[in-house]
Formats: sequence, C-alpha cells, structure tokens
Amino acid sequence: MSTTDASHTTDRDFDWLLENLKKKTPGIRHVLVLTRDGLKMSFTAGLGRDGADQLSALAAGIQSLSLSASAEFGDGIGAGQAMVEFAGGLLLIVPAGDGAHLAVVAEEDGEVGLIAHNMNELVEQIGVYLTAAPRQAENSDDRG
Repeated sequence: MSTTDASHTTDRDFDWLLENLKKKTPGIRHVLVLTRDGLKMSFTAGLGRDGADQLSALAAGIQSLSLSASAEFGDGIGAGQAMVEFAGGLLLIVPAGDGAHLAVVAEEDGEVGLIAHNMNELVEQIGVYLTAAPRQAENSDDRG
C-alpha cells in the first residue's frame, strides 16, 4: 500500500479490499467499515448506501454496548470482537484502527472462526489507514 494518510482517504477507498474479503471467505454476505459513532466509511456493493447506513448504526450500537459491558464487568480497556447471531445470519464486528470498526454479515452456517480470522487479517493490513477521529460538536457561538 502507498503511504496514504487516513485523512486523505475517501469513503470508498477500501471497497476493493472489502470485496476481496467477501470473495475469499465463504458465507460472507456484506462487509462494512464504519466509524465508532456509526458513520459508514466503506462497504461492499451488494449492501447499498441505505443498507450501509443501517448496518453502521447497528454495529456502532453493539460496539457501544460491548464497551459498556467491558467497563462494568471486564477490565475496562474497551470492546473487542462482538458477534450477534440471529435467524438467517450472523453479525461480526472487530475494531479496525483508531475509531473504526469492521463489520461482516454472514450466513447463519458461516464458519465463524474462518470469518473472524480473515477479518482480523484484513484489519492488520489496513487498520493503520482507518483512523476516524470523533466528530466535534459545532460551536453555537460561531454562527457568523
């Protein structure tokens, strides 16, 4: 990879890497990179913009719950991997850089170990490029 700074990447810069993950891992339906606060950064084609928005919100909420669980009942160092099983599928979420997450929707019979391994492998490759700084509230005094 080039020495691209995350601040210069566009929302769609990593789509081809996500498509590669989907192609090489049986059972994956959708792949998404999102910010900690639930904004989509990059996603596979079959998901679409509306689906990516919805999945981003869901994944951010789950990671937020994981963080709360870690603070209350764990060692408080933050959320690790999360998995939700539902009728018809699985949702797996892993941290992917500072302030970003990688989420995968897979078939219910998907091989979780292989999917998680390939997700973590991708994060190792691109995590440094996925820094997503938290959004700052606009100052109401700067209305001009």
